[in-house]
Amino acid sequence: MRAVTVLFAAGALSCLSRPTLVPQLFTLDPPTKRVASAGPGRPVVVRRVTVAAPFDGRELVYRTGAYRLERDPYATLVASPAALLAEAVRKQLDQAGFVHGAADRSEAPPLALPMDVDLRELSGDFVHPDQPAAVIVVSFEVRPVRTGSATFQKVYARRTILPHRTADAVVTAWNAQLADVLSELERDLGAALSRPSGASPQ
Repeated sequence: MRAVTVLFAAGALSCLSRPTLVPQLFTLDPPTKRVASAGPGRPVVVRRVTVAAPFDGRELVYRTGAYRLERDPYATLVASPAALLAEAVRKQLDQAGFVHGAADRSEAPPLALPMDVDLRELSGDFVHPDQPAAVIVVSFEVRPVRTGSATFQKVYARRTILPHRTADAVVTAWNAQLADVLSELERDLGAALSRPSGASPQ
């Protein structure tokens, strides 16, 4: 059993450039750039964050083939991707004045619009060794509880070519991508919430 474990770890790390196999701990914490302000329209509360099954663990995940994913036992996130993403979204949009920091709907303002977040991919793409990349795909939906149509709905995807095939390069790119996604989300959400009632959502 020990031999199988060692072989698995060696295979999972064969695509990485790392001088020594030392455990590393990372966070998703994209920087925010300003003090809090008042956003337009009704408040929004982050109700639910889900993560696609291949990417919902703390270990970093790499694509190493057309149908192959490998987890890195030496590179992990400080918490689950769902928890880290929820905190990043709340932090960004709290400062923008859209999202109230309620942990669940029971703590939200009575007229708050619920936001659901779905992280569809969070990976390092090493399928082509000469072009390693970091990938994030995440969707956001704001839908009033008592109506069928979404006030806001959009998928954001980012792919960044990396200078090195390392866990550090992957996570650094993820944070830059997430900061860019959240800035765009803020603009898009502001436009959606400013539209007159009944206007078509994004």
